[in-house]
Amino acid sequence: MRLVYKMTLTFVLPLVLTLGLWGWLSYHTMENKIHADTDLILKDYSDNIIMRMLSGKELPERFNGAYNTYYIKEVSAEYAQENIAARYEDAETYLRNQEDFASSRVRKQCFMDNDGRYYEIGVSLPTFEQDMFVEHVLWWTIVLFVVLLVSLLVISVLVLRYNMRPLDELLRWMDDYVPGMQGNPVPADTDILEFRRLASAAQRAVDRFEQEYEERKIFIGNASHELQTPLAVCSNRLEMILDRPGLDEEMVMELVKLKRSLQSIVRLNKTLLLLSKIENGRFPEAEQIDFAAMLDDAVALYDEMYAHKDIVSSVSSEGPCVYMMNDQMASVLVNNLVKNAYVHSDSGARIEVCYGPEGFSVRNPGEHPLDRSALFRRFYQAGVRKEGSTGLGLALAFSVCERNSLTLSYDFTDGIHIFSVNLKKSK
Repeated sequence: MRLVYKMTLTFVLPLVLTLGLWGWLSYHTMENKIHADTDLILKDYSDNIIMRMLSGKELPERFNGAYNTYYIKEVSAEYAQENIAARYEDAETYLRNQEDFASSRVRKQCFMDNDGRYYEIGVSLPTFEQDMFVEHVLWWTIVLFVVLLVSLLVISVLVLRYNMRPLDELLRWMDDYVPGMQGNPVPADTDILEFRRLASAAQRAVDRFEQEYEERKIFIGNASHELQTPLAVCSNRLEMILDRPGLDEEMVMELVKLKRSLQSIVRLNKTLLLLSKIENGRFPEAEQIDFAAMLDDAVALYDEMYAHKDIVSSVSSEGPCVYMMNDQMASVLVNNLVKNAYVHSDSGARIEVCYGPEGFSVRNPGEHPLDRSALFRRFYQAGVRKEGSTGLGLALAFSVCERNSLTLSYDFTDGIHIFSVNLKKSK
């Protein structure tokens, strides 16, 4: 969830409860006020009839034009004592003018006349108009609640998005940032103190990282370059020793093992030197690369090299596959991806290569998916290190794609490792 929406929800939830409580209290306050006014009218009406009766004046008609009705009946002293207080209730009363029953508010009260006899008076007032008014109040309260809630939501999102623009710009800059590539400075055009501090901290971190990254590249390049001569000398001396006559079989076997180890070191050193050159932009020349022909040649080459594994390979075409880049870097990309599939496939496995205008993919079987977070790191090896693998092949391929605005992705589906290169420039 985006920060803007998270903050909006965090702000709105208490607001919803507050508005809901306010609406509920307002509605019930209005409802109670209407009932209280109705009860007051009934009390005045009842008191007026009692006063007229006690003073001997003529009583009003039981059914008048205002729909008010009343009755007076004589009751026992015991009943009057039990119901000495006035009582209010809601009931259905008959309206003669309407010739129908209607919801009414009823007030009942017992009183005594001048002769000591007890009576109960009941007055009623139809409440359908009040009920309609209360219903209107309820619906308008709901409408007001919804309008306020929606307005506050929209205003909150707009205000937060406006004030979060510096953070969005910083996040976009971080998405576009590529280590070692000259890019735009960290955006800090804001008057919000917290965002300025964040941009300043990001700039310091990037500067420190770029310095360490550059020092690492220089160190690896220098170290690899300096190791070339002594490694070549050691390899030549081993060749000379192996050519000497009189060596026993045990000594020859040990020297051969030593030569293999030395060759692995030489291969690793050359790979590191190549990786350093790629990261330092030492291959600026570009030309139109035909990946279709390059993939066909790579598959034929590794079919021959790994013939002892009886691997079955297939190459399928969906159209031309061309891209403008350096020829040596394209060769590094193709050969490392194809070789990776052969090295890490068991005997009798099937390897599939597919290419087209969008890019190409290399597929080989596997038992478990690889660790996506470490897959393209240097020296990553899933499980036991395979013979002929330096752990740098995928790192090299990833670096080539990164330097040429390509996308290298990995997927694992139905027991198949899929490495795909998208030739459309990544954004």
